Amino acid sequence: MAKHSVEIKCPSCGEKNISKNGIGHQGAQRYLCNNKECLKKSIMLKYRYNGCEHGIEWKIITNTANAQGIRDIARSLEISTQKALDTLKKQKIS
Repeated sequence: MAKHSVEIKCPSCGEKNISKNGIGHQGAQRYLCNNKECLKKSIMLKYRYNGCEHGIEWKIITNTANAQGIRDIARSLEISTQKALDTLKKQKIS
């Protein structure tokens, strides 16, 4: 039986030096970025909630710049409207 390996890179710094770091509450494998200067230490390949995915804030801001409404953004990205609003408040975009 062949083993399948997946190359994992840190979404924040791009580091390939990653190690396993236990199991999350929902049973998903957690990983740890071993780069000392990286701001994001804990990594998961698939989050249960799309609002936690890496880069979701950028998608929210981009969709807002393309004249999409909050509810439309939330529906298309499968996130809560509150996540979209909080992200825009942090960026001071309205």
